[in-house]
Amino acid sequence: MGGGLLIKMKIMVTGGSGFIGGYVVKHLLENDHHVKVLDINEPKVKHKNLEFVKKSILENLSKDMQGCDSVFHFAALLGVDNSDNKPLETMKINLQGSVNVFKSAIEAGIKKMVYSSSSEVYGEPRELPIKEDSVKGPVSTYGVSKLAAEIYAKAYNQESGTDIKIVRFFNVYGPGQESNWVVPIFLNKALKNEPISVFGEGNQTRCFTYVEDIAEGVLTVFEKGKAGEAYNIGNNKPTTILELAQIVKEITKSKSEIKKLGFGKETRLKEREIEYRVPDISRMKSLGWQPKTMIREGVKRMLELN
Repeated sequence: MGGGLLIKMKIMVTGGSGFIGGYVVKHLLENDHHVKVLDINEPKVKHKNLEFVKKSILENLSKDMQGCDSVFHFAALLGVDNSDNKPLETMKINLQGSVNVFKSAIEAGIKKMVYSSSSEVYGEPRELPIKEDSVKGPVSTYGVSKLAAEIYAKAYNQESGTDIKIVRFFNVYGPGQESNWVVPIFLNKALKNEPISVFGEGNQTRCFTYVEDIAEGVLTVFEKGKAGEAYNIGNNKPTTILELAQIVKEITKSKSEIKKLGFGKETRLKEREIEYRVPDISRMKSLGWQPKTMIREGVKRMLELN
């Protein structure tokens, strides 16, 4: 098990009922930690060392954090589509909510935190692979909200002596992911033998990262990462969207046709499409972590476990 934390702790996980947060909670419990999940939805997992607090991250949280050794902050309004439709709500939850989490933790005497950010902070990369200190240029409200909260985290580290480590995830997928993300969309279409749509020529490059690898990466950063540092957690083996469609089709033995859609207002705007996104993960490798599950194996597991 990756990132086996040496001292048993009480850790609050905001958004611990969500997709990534839920896997992180599972890994923490497997490492014998006491976990307090703060979320508006009940966690799917039940465990003797699991507590649940039903609360929004916009409420006062310092009392709920009393007695915790650390906070893992995962609660957020997710996704580019969501942020396009609800830009102000996205900024409120992802920025104001994050600032509230950091502030509440400081009030509760907690210094050590992990903030879950996103590869969306980079926007269209100026260099490949993308390093943690590469130029940031988010093109969505979601990316802006994540970057703004990162800036606050760094400010708290300087002003309050906190140790908020930042993890930036690249194209996470895995069993239990909501159906409106690309891998589940392709799988659902393939299983029904319906057309699988890609935009343009399908040459957009992504580094799909299996959720178990992500959870292990988060624990590794918490245990071994440098104070206040940011880390790319991603798979450094690129896959084009067209290749993904072909892999899904092959594994499911589907008769689906792969359709190429043009860009446009009715489908997807070309200006918003990020062509290449490949992380430099040498910082994570220096901590002893690297992705174990490649896309073909990950898709097979999703089929078995979903």
